[in-house]
Amino acid sequence: MSKEHSFLVGSISIQLNCIMTLKEEYKNQNMWRNWAAYLQKIPLVSGETILDLGCGLGYVTKLMADKALQVIGIDSNTELLAEATKLNKASNSRYVQQDLRRINPQDLPLADGIWTSFTVAYFPDFVPVLQQWLALLKPTGWIAIVEISDLFAHYPIRSTTRDMLRNYYDQQRRAGIYDFEMGSKVKDILVHEGLSITHEENMSDKELSFNGPADEQIVLAWEARLNRLVGFQNQFDKDTYPGFKREFLASLLDAEHVCTTEVKFIIARK
Repeated sequence: MSKEHSFLVGSISIQLNCIMTLKEEYKNQNMWRNWAAYLQKIPLVSGETILDLGCGLGYVTKLMADKALQVIGIDSNTELLAEATKLNKASNSRYVQQDLRRINPQDLPLADGIWTSFTVAYFPDFVPVLQQWLALLKPTGWIAIVEISDLFAHYPIRSTTRDMLRNYYDQQRRAGIYDFEMGSKVKDILVHEGLSITHEENMSDKELSFNGPADEQIVLAWEARLNRLVGFQNQFDKDTYPGFKREFLASLLDAEHVCTTEVKFIIARK
């Protein structure tokens, strides 16, 4: 059995067993999200009530509160909500703990808009969840969704590694855990549910969808993500996972690195 605990990717020391908390990881990742580029495109006007579903640490909740009448951030993770209350509380915002699959509308006002980012992929059977969310919207309300498609589509990697990643995607989707290709499905789902698409765009992202070699902080962020995905690690035995991790992180640093991952941004109205 391998006793390797760390290795070098380029000049970066990668720790195989170094795991950030989810809170720490989200804080780090926020620096690469250009939320202003998204928010200038949503149809938010002053006086509106907005729900931020899957609000996490509340960064976008607080930004929208600068313009909205009120913003309510909803998430199932109590640790993230506690941190959001400390870091990103505004006088016209509040945070609520609820299961996003079954939001209780009691004490929630009908909303003018819904924002949700990097959340809907956690619901591979998204249609019934979406139907519940739409019931929280006013008759002409809007929904803005940010979601990724094909998270691990970074090259160069071996074809056998790509096949393994595809198998993992399928397993997670069939198990109802996560749909790694949900970003490419959102538009069709919204249209099927009778919404009108008002904006569609593939967004650039310094961490998730970029070409050329990554800088050190982005490689370390990916390291944290890989360390957190315990189910993914279980696809390997203990001897082969370090090899995959080295291969994938090395691809991010490769001078010829290319990425076909898409970060989809869709806005629609009822």
